[in-house]
Amino acid sequence: MSVLQRKQLEDSPLADLHAIASELGLEGFRAMRKGDLISAILRAQGAEDEETEPDEVPADEALESPTGESPPAADAAEKETAEEDAVRPAEPEAAPEVTEAETEKEPEAEPVAGEEADTVAGVLDILANGSGFVRVDPAGQSRGDVYVAPAQIRRCELRAGDEVAGPVRPPRRNERHPSLVRVESVNGADAEPPEERSWFGDLVPVFPSARLPAPSSLKAAPFGRGSRVLIVGPPGAGATSLLREITGELLKVDDMTVQLVLVGVRPEEVTEWRRVEGLDVVGGSFERSPDAQAQAAELAVERAKRLVERGGHVALLVDSLDALPAAARRRVFGAARATEEGGTLTVVATADPASDAQRWATTRIVLEPGGKLSRGASGTLNADRLS
Repeated sequence: MSVLQRKQLEDSPLADLHAIASELGLEGFRAMRKGDLISAILRAQGAEDEETEPDEVPADEALESPTGESPPAADAAEKETAEEDAVRPAEPEAAPEVTEAETEKEPEAEPVAGEEADTVAGVLDILANGSGFVRVDPAGQSRGDVYVAPAQIRRCELRAGDEVAGPVRPPRRNERHPSLVRVESVNGADAEPPEERSWFGDLVPVFPSARLPAPSSLKAAPFGRGSRVLIVGPPGAGATSLLREITGELLKVDDMTVQLVLVGVRPEEVTEWRRVEGLDVVGGSFERSPDAQAQAAELAVERAKRLVERGGHVALLVDSLDALPAAARRRVFGAARATEEGGTLTVVATADPASDAQRWATTRIVLEPGGKLSRGASGTLNADRLS
């Protein structure tokens, strides 16, 4: 661990300080006030502590009880945690439903005696404060999600969308989620030492060149690996039915991972989609909040990016794109690309006739009322590049 200065520690949330103290082997760090904890960390790592005085405590917040006795250490720790929560910034749109319920304490390195360590596997969702959760339900947040400490994320160089596995311990006092004891594997490989891998944003995007199979009705609108395909039509025009046909063709491609993101659909449609064999379904019906649906969609995109970074091919199907907030819509649809390094991410989405996403599409399929393809509107940009 590099030597941290007082200013860096003062700017860190309490959960990160607990993580550092745990790695340094400090005893009783959970009962310390923030100023005292920072001083203890500086002493433990051999850094010069320029500020040795503890933080001044206002008279009305003194830690003495009316009887003159000090309260239990746990009460002081809870008071400090509450102060940290009060100044913690709001989460950004990428993690809109993060609440205090998801701000867990730093787990210890190993479960204590008597605690059974089960094993969990799921997709990592990283919050703005540096901590994360292993999402065990593809639909989104659930009570079974497992907390991952910031120190574990940094040590294993984890990214949102990584498939993570490891033993967990049950929640302890004041904790609402089980905690990951250690990260054993990341994307099927050993977690430590972290493997070197490329970043999705550094991959060079190129025009699609390899054709993908399509239903017979779409032979006039071919699309390839890495395309942004938009199925546009009014309600009842059959956009979802056409998406089902495309899904059936893509599931036949051996080297392609196919994932469906449902946003704002009816519960009956969720059931039908989940019965499609071999299809990974994410998200849910319109009864879920828009923020929760956006978070599930963006986590699906992050998972797809991690596969593309390793040279994989992913098809992400979205029904419906316009049900997402505008910013999330751009990030989901805009992630599609073929890369010079070999990996591809294809996005096929349904949308309304007035959708602004049409300007970003490489392939636009327009349906008239009744499900008929609109004449002359189903062509694809750069179709001559497809082999």
